[in-house]
Amino acid sequence: MMNLRLSFACVLMAFSVCANSQTKPADFRNFSNDIGPYAGVYFTTMYEGHEAELTYGFNYGHFNYNGLGYRAGVQIMSRVAEVDNAIGFPVAFAYRTKAISTEGRVKRGAVAAGETFGYDVIMGYRDPLRGALAAFIANLFSQAEFFAGITPGYISGESSTVSTAYWGPSFENQKSSWTELNGHFLMTLDAGACANYRIWRFDLKLSPAVHYNLTNNYLYRTEQSETVTTKPLRWFFSFTGGLSYRF
Repeated sequence: MMNLRLSFACVLMAFSVCANSQTKPADFRNFSNDIGPYAGVYFTTMYEGHEAELTYGFNYGHFNYNGLGYRAGVQIMSRVAEVDNAIGFPVAFAYRTKAISTEGRVKRGAVAAGETFGYDVIMGYRDPLRGALAAFIANLFSQAEFFAGITPGYISGESSTVSTAYWGPSFENQKSSWTELNGHFLMTLDAGACANYRIWRFDLKLSPAVHYNLTNNYLYRTEQSETVTTKPLRWFFSFTGGLSYRF
């Protein structure tokens, strides 16, 4: 309970700072609202098989002239570690860097592509053009964004079914595994980054993030030779992409 209270207090303090940070803009393009859908994958490396599941949602962001702001939205996870139907409402404090002009992005990408191509040729790599193209595209993003916050939510599914594997000459060995749902209400701590590629009023977004499950909802259990072991699944990762509209 103390962890939940501390999380809420930190987010409220961050919002208070944003609300009182209205200074004259050095770059008008840093002040904006944006809204749009996103989709991607949500997974944990601690789960056997490392299955990545679909996640999607809708997100709204507001930023002040100094780049400080917040994000809020809704997130739907079709399945997490074989447990179905989780919905969350992410709220985060965020910081967005100043925008880089189209000309500046193209120049930066050209320089990076030239440096990468030269390095790959010197090192004898097979396909230096591919590396140069990747470097050019990676430098076309107009802004970077960093965020940290919480996601309260609810899991409407139930514990997963038991899966049993057999092996050996006569299949005498067996191992059963399943994920136990340890409570329907969830809360995660979230942190991540986002790369924005802006075209007029639209942003193409790519965002990796890490999530820590405070409420310990997912318990991965295995049974072998009448011995049951339990591994809490707390660390999750996501990678999403989306398109938002600025106004």
